[in-house]
Amino acid sequence: MSDKPMQWFRLYSEIVDDEKLRLLAFEDRWHYVAILCCKSKGILAENGPEMLFRKVAVKLGLQVRELEEVARRLAE
Repeated sequence: MSDKPMQWFRLYSEIVDDEKLRLLAFEDRWHYVAILCCKSKGILAENGPEMLFRKVAVKLGLQVRELEEVARRLAE
């Protein structure tokens, strides 16, 4: 596989009924999908951890501390 970012990724329509996602807070469901988009664009493979969190925070419209909290909640 090439290092070129993917222009699209598959998201099944059944995601709205996924039990694990429904356990998340409503806004965290969007955060999860947005992080999938970042992964698809190759953003998660760039730079070191500090720069990574800054880039993803900007993409999600969050402060780095807010993103850290989102990451903690999603990891649970």
